[in-house]
Amino acid sequence: MIIKIESPIETFAKWKVMVHSNSEKIKKYGMTFLYAGTEKENDSKITTIIRFDTMDGFNAFKADEQLQKERAAAGVVLEKSVATPMSDDLLEQYKG
Repeated sequence: MIIKIESPIETFAKWKVMVHSNSEKIKKYGMTFLYAGTEKENDSKITTIIRFDTMDGFNAFKADEQLQKERAAAGVVLEKSVATPMSDDLLEQYKG
């Protein structure tokens, strides 16, 4: 399943350090970041597109209180984060 998460953040650099420091949890939850970045003209809003191997992995990610604390400490405004499940009907890395 693919989930789009949009969140206000302090800086991308701070968020990226947090992600790298949680690589074991990313593996544990079956997460693959397909995209993570900010808008060109607005570096205080991040969009991530994440593939989760299973719904259980996504639910475990959401329920991980320690990870939520780390995300908040990295500048993610959790109460304004929006997670949107994406359709399974998609194009991925299509070059035409």
